[in-house]
Amino acid sequence: MYKLYTGIKYKMRIQWNMAAWYLGIYVLTMLLVSTALIKTSVITEHDGSLIYRIWGSVVFLFAISIRFKEDFDFMLALSITRQNIFLAQLCTILGFSGIFSGLILLERIIVDYSNQVLGYHNISDPLHFWAPYSCGNLFLQFIYFFTLIFCCSAAGLLLGGIFYRFGKKCTLIFWLIFSAMPMLLAPVYLWALHQQGRLTSVMTDLGTMLKNFDVLTASATMLIAATVISIAAWLNTRRLPQR
Repeated sequence: MYKLYTGIKYKMRIQWNMAAWYLGIYVLTMLLVSTALIKTSVITEHDGSLIYRIWGSVVFLFAISIRFKEDFDFMLALSITRQNIFLAQLCTILGFSGIFSGLILLERIIVDYSNQVLGYHNISDPLHFWAPYSCGNLFLQFIYFFTLIFCCSAAGLLLGGIFYRFGKKCTLIFWLIFSAMPMLLAPVYLWALHQQGRLTSVMTDLGTMLKNFDVLTASATMLIAATVISIAAWLNTRRLPQR
């Protein structure tokens, strides 16, 4: 139990340091940008509003979950078992999923209140119409973002273990495919839709789907996916050789 506590304490401290830098830079940037937009009258009650942006932390937490090698090697050096290493990482993921889901809700409350006080009522940001944000149930919104962050972070943990197992070549191949495929396929797909005269209808249908999908069903689906991914990450970690 003490080894597990040590692993959780180490992992939480490392991840919180990264998260604190991220949040500091995010808050400073948003304050500067919002102030500049207001001072220059780019944002007025006629053409805009303060917007939601901290949801981008989902991508940030996915990225730092891939940080596996340093943590795995260090905790092995402390004689922490592979089982406890995995549990420490999983507990950290669950903890930060809760923390950042709460921050996302807090940002929504602050932004909505600020828009109301300042009179910015013409919402120009598409996220204001996105189903999790347009949902009036804050608890359900919390559950949605919790499962989203948990699922993405679990995927990052699995990828980190796979990269550790197969080395730098696997990491390089993955990121080349991950970064290149959207840039290659997306323009071709959009051009094909344009040629068929379906681009506008497809974009409209996508917007409708994002606005109207069932938040509770999506949360349950992501929870199941996160559970499956976590099991795969555990199976990989329990027989992972030290490189």
